[in-house]
Amino acid sequence: MNIDYAQRKARGGRGLIPPNPNQWNNEHNGLDVRQALGLDGSSPLPAIEHVFATVLPQVTVLPHGGVPAAAVYIDHFRRGGVRNWSGLGLQLPDGSEMVVYNDSHAPVRIRATLMEEFFHIYLDHPRSTVRVLSTSAGSSRTLDTSVENEAYGSGAAALVPFSGLCSMVGDGTTVTAIASYFQVSKGLVEFRLKVTKLYAKAKSWRKPSA
Repeated sequence: MNIDYAQRKARGGRGLIPPNPNQWNNEHNGLDVRQALGLDGSSPLPAIEHVFATVLPQVTVLPHGGVPAAAVYIDHFRRGGVRNWSGLGLQLPDGSEMVVYNDSHAPVRIRATLMEEFFHIYLDHPRSTVRVLSTSAGSSRTLDTSVENEAYGSGAAALVPFSGLCSMVGDGTTVTAIASYFQVSKGLVEFRLKVTKLYAKAKSWRKPSA
């Protein structure tokens, strides 16, 4: 990934970056991808498969049920002991990349999963080790928390950009309506509210009807 620092600096003072320095790197990562897609700060992302095809065309995206495999392996991830598994990126022997996601999950969860996997590849994160068909009490994968946080935070910033979120907060839009507009979960919107320092302004969202 090549970073255009002049472009990032030019975003200052334009209402594109939240008042949270700890979040700025993720915000810029999200905006870099949105700019590559030709999107403004308020439009929802298109289908995430389109995001991959436009920005990372070398990556194949498949539901895990679409991967040629015996039903026992597909069911293991769809209904078995690891049904909460969301997705993973794989580097194939020929150097190409594949992202596989759990097709039993809700569309909003799949969007978040795919954007997280997108940023693992886009940011050239180190690979995790996965233990296939692991059912033991131990972990089925290695985990780098800082890497996971960066990928999730960047994906969330791309899905729900600060400027659009800030504008909707100012208009009194409910969390449910914002989640529907950006095609994400309410939980992801609330995460964005907190990291962008907008949560305190969203008083109307604390009503039961929100």
